[in-house]
Amino acid sequence: MDEKWEWFCGRNSVYIDNGQGWFDDVRNNTCLLDGVAALPQGVFLLVHSILLLFIGCCTYRRVYTRYLLVYPGHSLRWLLSVLLLVLILASAGEGVMTDDTYKEQPTQPHLYVHSIVAFVAVVSSLVYYHHMEQWQLPGMSVVLLVYWTCSAGVEIFRLISLTYQEEDDIQRLIFDLTIVKLVVYLVLLCIEANVIRTKVLRCHRNPDIFPNDLKRLDMRYMQYYVSLFSSLVYWWLNSVLSLGFKKHLELSDLGVVPEQHEAEYNHERFRKAFIQESEKAKQKGKKPSLLKIYGRVYGRRLLAAAVLKLIGELFAFINPLAVGALTAYVTTLKYNPSDDVPVPGHHVTVDEFFQNGFVLVVVMFLASLVNFFCLQTHFYFSIMEGVNVRAAVQAMVYEKSLRLSTVATTGGSMNMGQITNHMSVDPNAIQLMFQNFNNLWCVPVQLIVNLILLYFAMGYAGLIGTVVFLVLSPIQFKIATIISKKQKEMLAFSDNRLKKTNELLQGIKLLKLNAWEGLYCKAIEAIRAKELNVLLKINLGFIATILLVSATPVLVTLVGYGSYSSFTGQPLTPEVTFSAFALFNMLTMPLMMLPMSLVYVVNGVVSGQRVLKFLLAPEIEDSDGRGIVRPRSVSGYQNAEEDLSVGFRKDSSQITIISSASELEDDPGTEKTTLLNGNAAKKRKSVNKEARYGAAGTRKNQFKTGPSTRLKKTVAIQISHGSYRWDLESECPVLNDINLEIPEGKLTIVIGQVGSGKSSLLSAILGEMTTMGGFIQIRDRTKVALAAQKPWLLNATLRDNILFSEPYESKRFKRVIDACALKPDIDILPAGDQTEIGEKGINLSGGQKQRVSVGRAMFSDRDIIILDDPLSALDVHVGRHLFEHGIMKLLVKRNRTVVLVTHQLQYLNRAELIVMMKDGKVSAQGTLDDIIAADPDMYSEYNKAVELATESEVEAELSGNESESTRAERLQLQREVKKRAMSMSSRISKDGSEPTLGALIEKEEIERGSVSYSVYMYYAGNVGWCMLLLVLIMAVLDTSLSIGTSFWLSAWSEAGLANETDALTAQFFGGYAGLSFSYLVARLLSMCTLVWAILVAARRLHQRVLRNIIKVPLRFFDMTPVGRVLNRFSNDTQLIDMKLTQTINMFLNSSLKVASAVVVNTVVMPIFIAFFIPVAIGYYFLQTYFLASSRELQRLDSISKSPIFAYFSESLGGITTIRAYKASDRFFRTVIKRINVNLSAFLYLQAATRWLGIRLDFIGSIVVLLAGMTTLVGAIVSDLDPSLVGLAVSYSLQVSLFLNFVVRGIAELEMQMNAVERVKHYTYIENEPYEGTDPPKGWPMRGVIQMEHVSVRYAKDTEPVLNDVSVTFHEGENVGICGRTGAGKSSLTLALLRVIDVFDGRILIDGINIMSVPLTTLRSEISIIPQDPVLFTGTVRKNLDPIAGSSSDGDLWKALEIAQLKEMVQSLDLGLDSVVTEGGENFSVGQRQLFCLARAFLRKTRILIMDEATASIDLETDKILQKVVATAFAHRTVLTIAHRITTILNSDKILVLDDGRLVEYGTPDELIVKEGLFASFVQDTES
Repeated sequence: MDEKWEWFCGRNSVYIDNGQGWFDDVRNNTCLLDGVAALPQGVFLLVHSILLLFIGCCTYRRVYTRYLLVYPGHSLRWLLSVLLLVLILASAGEGVMTDDTYKEQPTQPHLYVHSIVAFVAVVSSLVYYHHMEQWQLPGMSVVLLVYWTCSAGVEIFRLISLTYQEEDDIQRLIFDLTIVKLVVYLVLLCIEANVIRTKVLRCHRNPDIFPNDLKRLDMRYMQYYVSLFSSLVYWWLNSVLSLGFKKHLELSDLGVVPEQHEAEYNHERFRKAFIQESEKAKQKGKKPSLLKIYGRVYGRRLLAAAVLKLIGELFAFINPLAVGALTAYVTTLKYNPSDDVPVPGHHVTVDEFFQNGFVLVVVMFLASLVNFFCLQTHFYFSIMEGVNVRAAVQAMVYEKSLRLSTVATTGGSMNMGQITNHMSVDPNAIQLMFQNFNNLWCVPVQLIVNLILLYFAMGYAGLIGTVVFLVLSPIQFKIATIISKKQKEMLAFSDNRLKKTNELLQGIKLLKLNAWEGLYCKAIEAIRAKELNVLLKINLGFIATILLVSATPVLVTLVGYGSYSSFTGQPLTPEVTFSAFALFNMLTMPLMMLPMSLVYVVNGVVSGQRVLKFLLAPEIEDSDGRGIVRPRSVSGYQNAEEDLSVGFRKDSSQITIISSASELEDDPGTEKTTLLNGNAAKKRKSVNKEARYGAAGTRKNQFKTGPSTRLKKTVAIQISHGSYRWDLESECPVLNDINLEIPEGKLTIVIGQVGSGKSSLLSAILGEMTTMGGFIQIRDRTKVALAAQKPWLLNATLRDNILFSEPYESKRFKRVIDACALKPDIDILPAGDQTEIGEKGINLSGGQKQRVSVGRAMFSDRDIIILDDPLSALDVHVGRHLFEHGIMKLLVKRNRTVVLVTHQLQYLNRAELIVMMKDGKVSAQGTLDDIIAADPDMYSEYNKAVELATESEVEAELSGNESESTRAERLQLQREVKKRAMSMSSRISKDGSEPTLGALIEKEEIERGSVSYSVYMYYAGNVGWCMLLLVLIMAVLDTSLSIGTSFWLSAWSEAGLANETDALTAQFFGGYAGLSFSYLVARLLSMCTLVWAILVAARRLHQRVLRNIIKVPLRFFDMTPVGRVLNRFSNDTQLIDMKLTQTINMFLNSSLKVASAVVVNTVVMPIFIAFFIPVAIGYYFLQTYFLASSRELQRLDSISKSPIFAYFSESLGGITTIRAYKASDRFFRTVIKRINVNLSAFLYLQAATRWLGIRLDFIGSIVVLLAGMTTLVGAIVSDLDPSLVGLAVSYSLQVSLFLNFVVRGIAELEMQMNAVERVKHYTYIENEPYEGTDPPKGWPMRGVIQMEHVSVRYAKDTEPVLNDVSVTFHEGENVGICGRTGAGKSSLTLALLRVIDVFDGRILIDGINIMSVPLTTLRSEISIIPQDPVLFTGTVRKNLDPIAGSSSDGDLWKALEIAQLKEMVQSLDLGLDSVVTEGGENFSVGQRQLFCLARAFLRKTRILIMDEATASIDLETDKILQKVVATAFAHRTVLTIAHRITTILNSDKILVLDDGRLVEYGTPDELIVKEGLFASFVQDTES
C-alpha cells in the first residue's frame, strides 16, 4: 500500500499485494472499493448542486404553489429513501465498529467515510426530487436514474468482493446491509424509470388530470396534495398555525374542505352502499347490516390504519428489550471488561453490532420514530374516516327527515328530540367508535406480546405478576358501572336544579317585586347540596379508579420481583429488572384503553342501530326507498329541484294516475342528472301493490294506467272514492270515501267540528297520508303553497320568511304586506322587513306569525293555495282584512285556487264550494244554500257567526281602526323591540361595535385569546390558598415516593450482581414493599385533597354567581337573553363540576411525571440537564405556538356546530310546509353547506392536534436519545452503575406520552377556565342597593304615598322616563293611571319599588323616604299584580304562599274565594296540593291572573299596584277583577295602570301622564269636565 493513502486506508495491507491478477487484486482491495463507492455519491452531490442552482436562479425559482403534483411512486420513493438512510447509517456504524476491532493499528477511515458521503447524497436526492416535482421538470429524473444505477453497481461489486474474501456470511452485518441496499437501489431505479416512461416519454394511457380540489382557490387543506414528508409531519399546516399565532382565526381563513371530506361526497358514497345493502337484505328477508356498509365504504382506509397501528405498537416493544440489552452492555463494561482477551480485526457480526450500547440507544431512537409516525398516521386515518361517517350520517338523517312520513312523528314512534339526537348525538357516537375500534383487537395483541416478553425476561415470576392485572380489571369495570349509575342520579338533580333556576330567571321580575328571590335561591341551593353530595360519590369512584391504575403496576412489580428469585434461583439484576420494569409500565395504558374503547364501540353500535331504525322508518316516497335523486355538487347545478309528481296507490290492483305538480322544468341538457336518475327510473316502473305513502317521482315516469278521463278544465283537484289513513298498520281509515272536485281559480272553504277531518283532507291532497283506496288527480303543471295551521317561520328576516327564496319584487311584496295587515308591525321593527324574527330575533305573537305564514303563501304566486285555519289566530277585524284584501283580492281575483279551512262561518257566502266534514267523511258540499238544505242547523249557526262578527268589529274598533287584541300584540312587540334595543345599546357602549342592521341578537359569544391569569387566581381563591398548598404538597410527596421506590429498586438490582439471592430478597424486599405502599397512600391522599379542593370551588362558584344574579337590577334581564344566563348554570357549571377534576389531575400528574424523568436523569447524570434545557425551551415555544391556533379552532368548531342543529330543528318543525313548496332540495343543500363549514374547522383542529403530537413525540424521542447517550458516556467515563443507566432510560421512555398529556391538559384547562371566566363575570355584575335602615315595625300603617319632584331613568346612561312628578296618593285611595304608550305609567310604579333609578326628588311612604329602607323590606310591603301572570312549578299552596306556613288553609281558601277560584281548585283531586306545571300551563291565562290576585290579597300589604293586569284577559274577567278589587282591597291604597279606560273609570282619582310628565290629576268627573287628555281617551272609547 502506498504510504500517501495510509491516512485513508490504514496499514493493513497483508491481503492486498498477493501477486495475483489485477481483478483479484481489485476484489481484494477493500480500500479501493470503498473509495470508488464514494465517487458516484460525490459526483451526484456536485451535479445536483449545479443543476438546482442553475434552474433555481433562472426561470423556475419564482414558481411556488401550496400544493405539489407528485409523480408515480412518490410515497414508495420517500419510504425507501428513509430506509436507505437508516441502512447507510448502520453501514457507517458497522465501519466504525469494524475499525475498532483493529486495536493495534491506526484508524481506517475508508470503512465509514463512503457511508457518510452516501448519507449526504441520499438526503440531497430527496431535496433534488422535491424540486423536480415542485418545478414540474420530469427531465431532471435522468440524473437520478444514472445515480441509482451507479450506486447499485457499486453494491454489486461489493458483493463480489465480499464473496471473494469469504465474508459472504449472513452473520456478517456488512453482507446483510449490502444485499438490502442493493435491493433498495434497484427498486428506486425502477421507480425512476417509470417516471421517465410516464412523464418524459408519455408512454401511458390515462391523461394527467388536474385535481378538482386544486381548482378551488379557497381550498387550503393540502394534506393530500403535498409530499409524503409534509403529509406525515403536517408541514403544510404551518401557514395556518402561523396565521393563528398572529391573529384570531376566522372560518374564512380556513377555506373549504377537500372533496373526499365533503358532506355531499360522503353522503353519496354512504347512500349508494346503503341502497345496495338494503336490496340484498330485502332479498334475504333481513335488516340491512351497518357493519357491511361501514366495511364497503370505509373498510380500506380503516384496514390501512389497523396495519399502521399494529406496526407502531410492535415497534414500541423494541424499547423495553433495548433497555435490558443496554443495561447488560453497561454491566459488561463495568464488571466484565474484555480488554484482556485479544481479538483479531474483523467485520463485526450482527450480534456484536446490536450488543453495542450506542447502537442500542440509536435503535431506541429510531424505534420511537417509527412508533409515533405509525401511530399518529393511524390516528389521523381513523379520525378522518370517523369525520367522513359523521358527515354522511348527518346528511342521511337530514335527507330522511325531509322524506319522513307524518305518522312517524305524530304516531308516537319517535319524537322531535329523538330525531334531533339522530343528527347530533348518534353521528358523534359512531365517529368515536371509528376512532377507537382498532383498540379492541390491538390491546389483546399487545397484552399477549407483553406476556410472552415478560416470560422470556422473568420466567413464571413475570406471568404471576400479570395475574394481578387480570384480578383488578373486573373491579375497574364494577367501579365504572357504579359511577355510571351515580351520574344518572346526579343528572336528575342537575335537571331539577336547572328547572328551578330557569323558573327563577323566567319569573325574576315577579320574584324581585315580591322580595321572594331569596326564598328561591335557598330552594336551589338545597338541590345543589344534594347534587354535590352525589358528585362527591362519583369523585370517590374516580379516586378508586385512579388508585387502581396507580396500584396495578406497583403490585405487579412487587409480586414479580418478589417471586423472581424463588422461581429462577437467580438474583435480580439490572438487565432483568429494568427490561421488566419498562414492560410492566407498558401494560398500564392498554388496560386503561380497553374499557374506554369498549364503551365507545358499544355506544357507536347502539347509535348505529338507532340511526338504522330511523333510516328504515316509513316515508312519503317510492317503495324502493330512493328519495329525490340529487346532483353530486351542491353548488354546481342550478336545476337541482326536479319536476315532481304527486300520486297515490291503493290496495287493489288498479294503479292511480299521477299528475305533475312541478316546481321547475326538467333540464334535458343536464347530463349528470339524467344519468343519476336512470336507475331510479327503472326501479319506479315496478309498482308495489301495498298501500304506501304518496310518491314523488319524475314526470317522465308517470304511471300509464288509471282513470281514463282527464280532469275537467274547471277542476283543479279531484278526489274519487278516496280513503286515507295515517298509520300503515291501521285498518280504520281516517278519511273514508271522499268524492270531491275542487274548482280551479275559485275559493273552496272546508268546515266542520274539531276532529272531523278537515286538516286530514288537506294532508291527503298534499300526499302526507296513506292511500287505502281511490285516487287524487291534481291538474298538470300546478304548483302548491301551504299556510299550515301552526305557522312555521325560519330564523331569518321577515322578508326572507315571506320570499322563501323567491326573487324579490317590491310591488308584489308591498301588496302582500298590506293584504296581511303587516305594515304597522313592520313599522315597529327597527330594521323593517329586514329585521330578524324567530328564535334568534324578535319573537312574534301567534297572530303575527300566522300572517307572515299566509303572506309567504300569497307571495309564492302558486296555482293552488292551501290555508289551514289561518283565521283562528287572528281577531275578527284583522281576519276580515286578511280575507278581503288577501284571499279574495290577491288570490281569488287572480284566478288562484284557494282551499281554506276555517271556523269563521261568516265567510261561507263568498265560497264557490263549501265542503262540510263530519267523522272523516264529506257530509255535505256545494254552495251555502246546498249546505243549509243538507243541514238546517247550519242556517242559525251562520247567522249567529255573522251577528257576532259584526258586533265584535263595532266594539273592537278603537283609534286607528285597531282592535284590542291586535293593539296588545303590537304593544308586546314594542316592548320586545325596546328590550333588544337596550341590549344592543349596552353592547355598543361596551365594545364600540355597531350591530348588523336588523340583527337584534348578537352572534354567539366567542372568547378571544388566552384566559387571563386573574381567572386562575380567582379559581384558586375559591379553592382556598391553604387547600391549594396542601394539594401541591401531597402531589409532590406522591411523586417523590415514586422516585424513591425506583431508586430502591435500582439499588436492589445492582446488589444482585453480587449473586447473593436469598439475602438480597430479605434485605431489599421489605423496604421496596414499604416504599410502594407509602407511595399508594400518598397517591390516595393526593387525589382526595384534589377532589375535595375542586368540590369546594364548585360549591363556592355556583353559590356566588347565584346569590349575585338574584341581586342584579331588572334591567340586566331586559338586556340579556335568559338562555345566556342559564348557560352559566348549565354548561359552564357542568364543566366546572365534572371536567375540571379529570383535567387538573391529568395536567398535574403528567407534569410531575415529566419532571420526575428529568430529576432522575439529572441525579444519575447531571450533564443531562444541560442538554435538556434547550429541549424544554423548544417545547415551551412549541406548545405556546400551538395553543394560539388550537383554542381558536376549538371555538370555531364549537360555534359552527350550532347553525347545523338549529337549522335541523327548524326544518323538523316545518317538514310539511317544505314538502308542499317542493323545497326539500334547497333545504338539503343548505344543511350540507353548514355541515361543510363545521367540517372545515374540525378537520383543521384534528390536523393541528396531529401536528403537535408528531412534534411532541419527536421531543420525547430526543429525550430518550439524550438520556441514553449521557448515561452511556457516564458509564464509560465515570463508572456509572448499570442499574442507574436502566433507571434513567426507563423513565425517559415515558416522557413522550406524558408530554402529550401535559399539552392536552393545558388546552383543556384553558377551555374549562373559560367557563370559570364566564361565571366570574356574572359574579361581579353590580347589584341593586339592598342595604338600608329598617323602618318602624308595622310600616307602612296607612299607605300614603308622596312624590316630590321625582325624576326617574332606567340607568345612568339613559334619558329620563319621568320628569319632575309631584303627587300625593292618600290612604285607601283607588288611583287609576293612564296615558299613551311610552308615557311613563309603568315607570311610575317601578320607581315605587326602586326597580329603576330615582335620580332626582324623593318618594315618601308614610313619611319615610323609600331610598333609606332596605330593598327587601320595601318590596315585601308593596303588592303588585303584573301584566304577565307567572306561576311556578309546585303546588297551588306553594304558589299562593311561597313562605311556607305563613298563611293558614282558611286564609288560602278565602283568598281563592275572593279571586273567584275556590270552586275550580276544589274540583281538583288534591285541592290546595294540586300540581302546577311549568309556567302554570295547566291553567288558562285568566286563571293565572286570578291566582296572582289571590296571592296579592294574602300578602295583606297597605299598597297594591295593578300594572296592566287586565291587558291579556277578556272583558268578563276584567269586570270580575274590578269588582273584587273594589271590595277586597277597599281599605288599601290601590294604583291601577290600564289601557282600557273602562277599567279605571270607577277609580277615586285619575292620574294622566304624557311624555313622562304629569299632565292631569283628579277625579274622573273633574277630568271629563276639564275636556283634557283623559276626556279625549273616554271619547275615543265611546266612539
